[in-house]
Amino acid sequence: MRAVLESLKRTVASRRRVVIGFTLDGQNLTAERQGLYAEDAPGKFSLLEVRTADPFEMSVGTLTGLVGHLQNMERGHVDVITAVTGGEYGRSLEKSEALFFGWDILLRAIRDVGGLVAADYRKLDAGGATLEVRIRELQEVLIRFSSALEYKDVARVTEIVDQELKPKLPLWRAVLDSHGRFVAAKSGSAP
Repeated sequence: MRAVLESLKRTVASRRRVVIGFTLDGQNLTAERQGLYAEDAPGKFSLLEVRTADPFEMSVGTLTGLVGHLQNMERGHVDVITAVTGGEYGRSLEKSEALFFGWDILLRAIRDVGGLVAADYRKLDAGGATLEVRIRELQEVLIRFSSALEYKDVARVTEIVDQELKPKLPLWRAVLDSHGRFVAAKSGSAP
């Protein structure tokens, strides 16, 4: 079965598409299930469905969704500061944890888009620096942020949210714009 799946992935990739999922006999074929069935003979199964997507359309959809995600994160930053100034430290930590996951989702999605469209982050402009630099800067802040959250250090969490993460929001809007232009140019749909 492993050979069949790998062959399908290669065939799909040769047609400028990506596999977004497999369904085997009516059940979603997760990575775990792929491992379980890897050595089984393909004839043991009745139906294998392959879901594919155009990587550029998928990238545009992801980037479009991230614009709204950033707007929600802006509100989240305000909510954290409002909770702290109101003395609601537990609520502030809850909101901060949600922000951490929001930034993590943003990073993962940007990386996924880059992988789909073969972006070179060492060259892609991201608001005055390369995307590689912007990702590294954000990762460094998120490591400190995670540590402060783990220790429930409200003062440090608030400082990171207000002075380090909130100012990065406009930079990441520029990242989305730059990435969008790159995807459009690479797909041939740029104006």
